[in-house]
Amino acid sequence: MKLMFCQRGASAYPRMPILGAALTFLIQSSDTTLLYLALPTLAQTFGVAVRDMDAVVLSYLAAVVVSTPCSDYLMGRWGAGRVYRWALTLFMLAAVGSASATSLGALCLWRGWQGCGGALMLACARVMLLHGADQRERVRRLNQATAIGLLGTLLGPLGGAACLTLLSWRGLFLLPLPLCLPCLWLPAARSQRLTTPVFDLRGYALIAPALLALLVLSTPSGQRLLSPAVALLAAVIIPGLALSYWRRSGGRHDGIFRFSLLRRHSYRVSLLGNVLVRLCLAAAPLMLSLLLQARGASGGQTGALALLAFSLGALGARLFNGVLLARYGYRRLLSGASLSCALLLIAVAAQGASVSLLLTLTMMLGLCSSMLYNGLNTLAFHDLDDHSYGAGNSLLTLVQLMSMTLGISFGFLLLHADGLSASGTLPIGYDRVFRMMGVGLLLCIPLFFQLEKRIGSTASS
Repeated sequence: MKLMFCQRGASAYPRMPILGAALTFLIQSSDTTLLYLALPTLAQTFGVAVRDMDAVVLSYLAAVVVSTPCSDYLMGRWGAGRVYRWALTLFMLAAVGSASATSLGALCLWRGWQGCGGALMLACARVMLLHGADQRERVRRLNQATAIGLLGTLLGPLGGAACLTLLSWRGLFLLPLPLCLPCLWLPAARSQRLTTPVFDLRGYALIAPALLALLVLSTPSGQRLLSPAVALLAAVIIPGLALSYWRRSGGRHDGIFRFSLLRRHSYRVSLLGNVLVRLCLAAAPLMLSLLLQARGASGGQTGALALLAFSLGALGARLFNGVLLARYGYRRLLSGASLSCALLLIAVAAQGASVSLLLTLTMMLGLCSSMLYNGLNTLAFHDLDDHSYGAGNSLLTLVQLMSMTLGISFGFLLLHADGLSASGTLPIGYDRVFRMMGVGLLLCIPLFFQLEKRIGSTASS
């Protein structure tokens, strides 16, 4: 995208209040939590198996994958504030469409449109949140906004349970709408058009199918859609498309992804760290929930407690994450959080642990993993500026999404490799899965030690 950076100023990226970005993150997190809560009810309504409801999740993720690479171009062409309002309006209309869906296919279609709106509004919110902020201010703003956003994982189950009891599943999709309305007026009123950028259509035609194919191959619902021959063909085509795109766009400044950002050491470490950490940790909350359901007497209630404990720990980490970063810097914070998460996962794998102890370990894991995720996210923007936030955020978002999807798939593959219990319902082999996650996190520590010792700390300012 040929953008004249000298003209990309405050009119392009109006400064978004922290509350506006926080509400955007809250809308997205609560929407996702509400959908997971509604899957059994939706399956019963449409007369399908619960596992077939994965198609609803896949349609949303696929829309995020194809929309995110366009975010930097759209913000450069029409301004982040204007694109944010368009995306939020699309998200709201798609929510109404999802609530009125009469078939599974229609629901998947509306969720796809909602994924497009959600991906673009999150990208715009993050870029506008960071615009004009110095390094110390970026950490503070991201920390405060995402802390409020994490409330969605706590409020979502409570509001969703009440809605399912008092109304129906259709009301779940409408619950985030009251939060959306005030966000329409939060960005700056004037967001002028910039220079006309050039969209790399050929590059998009190469990378979008590769990302979609990788997403389909890495999700259970996607794997069920493909025959073994088609899956094998896709596995062969993906590296070819990716290599073709790399050779075409590696040295370009107008590509879908600006790979020149990888020359910045902190951004490169953040991307690679996000891949490794999410491969190891993405499945942890769900695996802990299944483990506690298998060991607890009350089944689903115990699993819900596990998710609640993890979310509480993640929220608690935001209270002092900025203080620890200012004191110790990214190198020691990320290394210490990785070591702590690894030891906690290995402790979870110990046989004979009580449910109360597992819940305590789960809360501590939520705290340490939140510190790790937040540190990696702020590290990515450490050496970026107002001219590169959009491109950096686009690549970072896709790396996080694909790594998270692959991490969850790998976790379930490891479980299925160990087989099922005699009843065929409760997976076994959790101890091996958690140990492998822990060992994988230990391998991240040498990567983080490549960072300068005081980068991110007060002493480096």
